[in-house]
Amino acid sequence: MKIKIRYLDNKIELNEGHIPVIEVENKKYFYRLVNDFWRIYNSNIIEDIIFLNDENQEINCCNKIKVILNYFDLGFESKKYMNDIFKYINENISDEDRNSLNTQYSRMIKMYRKALNHFDISLSVESELDIDNLTKIMKVRINSNNELLNNLLLIIDLERELKSNKLLIFINLKQYLKKEELKELYKYSIYNQVKILDLFDNYFKFVKTMLS
Repeated sequence: MKIKIRYLDNKIELNEGHIPVIEVENKKYFYRLVNDFWRIYNSNIIEDIIFLNDENQEINCCNKIKVILNYFDLGFESKKYMNDIFKYINENISDEDRNSLNTQYSRMIKMYRKALNHFDISLSVESELDIDNLTKIMKVRINSNNELLNNLLLIIDLERELKSNKLLIFINLKQYLKKEELKELYKYSIYNQVKILDLFDNYFKFVKTMLS
């Protein structure tokens, strides 16, 4: 994959086995770039940013990239992840397990109908099993961690299995992870074939200079 940004000179190459780490020194361009990626993340078409596949054909990445700005809320409970998990479970559950769930669900429906007969109000219960609804009832959740690196590795795992996004974009990640932790994250994403882009500005370098 390649990213062509009209207001920047060079394309961003996302080759296999390589993690682009982009430092933008111009504050105005940095804000503009992050804002444009954020808008694409939220399903907007941005003409100044073009995504290309390996054959240089344009691909649509609206709502197919994940921009990570807030490292205190990584979106594990987002509607998109939940829907993709429901879809994943529905597609991968075995026929044997599906039949077993149908049997148990039918028994549960009979019990509910029996209980509803005590009311004078006309009530009904959905009798057809829907794996998505059953998954919601079971309150399936992503088990996050107190350690940021572990949570970021978990995001890589989710993307490998669910394929929710074509690209993960981390903004100013170096503020939160040590150098060795960054290397571990990069290696893990390469191993799992999940494309990531590490984008940062030199704000903290500037602050350090001002304080020294």
